[in-house]
Amino acid sequence: MQQVSIDSVELPIHLSAKIIARRLSVTVLCLTLAGVLSGYFWLSEFPFPASKWFYELFSLDREFNIPAWYSSFSLLFCSGLLKVITAMKTKDRHFVDWKTLSLIFFYLSLDEAFSFHEILIIPSVRQSLHLNPVFFQTWVIPGAILVGVFAFKYLKFLLHLPQKTRYLFLIAAIVYVGGGLGMEMVGGLLRVDFGRHTLITLIGIIVEEFLEMVGIVIFIYALLAYLSSLRESIQLKIYISEK
Repeated sequence: MQQVSIDSVELPIHLSAKIIARRLSVTVLCLTLAGVLSGYFWLSEFPFPASKWFYELFSLDREFNIPAWYSSFSLLFCSGLLKVITAMKTKDRHFVDWKTLSLIFFYLSLDEAFSFHEILIIPSVRQSLHLNPVFFQTWVIPGAILVGVFAFKYLKFLLHLPQKTRYLFLIAAIVYVGGGLGMEMVGGLLRVDFGRHTLITLIGIIVEEFLEMVGIVIFIYALLAYLSSLRESIQLKIYISEK
């Protein structure tokens, strides 16, 4: 039988901003509840063998586990969406801003997975400079400076966006930075005043990670909604060759 040559194959993928945001919100809630349970196991010093395994798998204060990888992949998704917008904004005066945002979120994804920022945690600097407990994690100092520079540089970019997108971007940034940077500073204060192995410090960690994940969900919704306002469909072509 003669084979029919097909020039192209369509594999339509429908993305609904509201549906994706709802499903991601449920995922965030489940991961947070799992993190709370793992924190209970940690505080109770692992009452049974499987509790330590559960803690390592779902703790919100550890790396290379399910919550960390979820956050990394969601940030990578943001970077991909920003890349799509960048491809549509080649003649826009804010083209470079979109492209830079995509690269920033790609780096944040890698940092979430591999914790590059922890290189900047230098106890000797904290001790020699007698820093306030809010700077217990010394990376927050250059982090706060970078956030300030970013906010200054992107003010005009933010103002040129449609009103709905602008507000969503702003809310996402406040929630994400408030969790990642603000609660990290609060967490340093709690760790110094109450110790690491305490309920109040654990609550601070849970709130920090929850705010980060919620901020990312808001940003994903904002990007998808903005994309839908630009174009109803996007063609993604994949070329396959034997060579």
